[in-house]
Amino acid sequence: MDKAVPAPPAAVPGIRGPRGPYRSGVDRRREILEAAVSVFAREGYRAGSLRDVARSLGLTPGAIIHHFGSKEQLLVAVLDTRDDAVADSFPNAVRRGLLIEELRKIVAANENQRGLTTLYATLAAEAVNPDHPAHEYFIGRYQRILQHLEEGIREEQEQGILPLGRPAASLARALLATMDGLQLQWLLEPSMSMTEAFDEALRTLNLA
Repeated sequence: MDKAVPAPPAAVPGIRGPRGPYRSGVDRRREILEAAVSVFAREGYRAGSLRDVARSLGLTPGAIIHHFGSKEQLLVAVLDTRDDAVADSFPNAVRRGLLIEELRKIVAANENQRGLTTLYATLAAEAVNPDHPAHEYFIGRYQRILQHLEEGIREEQEQGILPLGRPAASLARALLATMDGLQLQWLLEPSMSMTEAFDEALRTLNLA
């Protein structure tokens, strides 16, 4: 990890810095998160440094530390940014009987955010190592996703929205494996349509 250096003096409104006019704390954090996504997606978490993130914004590593505390905390913030959006929409979709439609939206969103999708694929592979700082995060994430999927599928099966032919737990694992697998294929073959391939998989699973 880069050695922390003292945070720079607070910017003064109206004074133009390396990246333009004064930014509020919220705006600056958003900029740092976007830059971190780009750096970690390109270099991986271990190879990507706070110095790389800071340099892309015309900042010092100390400025990143000022906003996020450490490289590990920056990583957690990046991961939470994506998961928070899904966590907010998923339960509501299940309540309305729109589980499969919500999954389609997630696949489409991933297809429109190549940098973030690349980051997740890269980090998921790195985090297989128990020593990786995101190892426990990804274990917990997969457990939560499987649980939410299984509960949502079972609820929609009971409502007659989804067919009863297969156990909810098996369908949940099949859906998650499909989404992860198509994501990797799409990153290797950008010309393919991940959304079209997902729709075909849904038909194969008798879910569309």
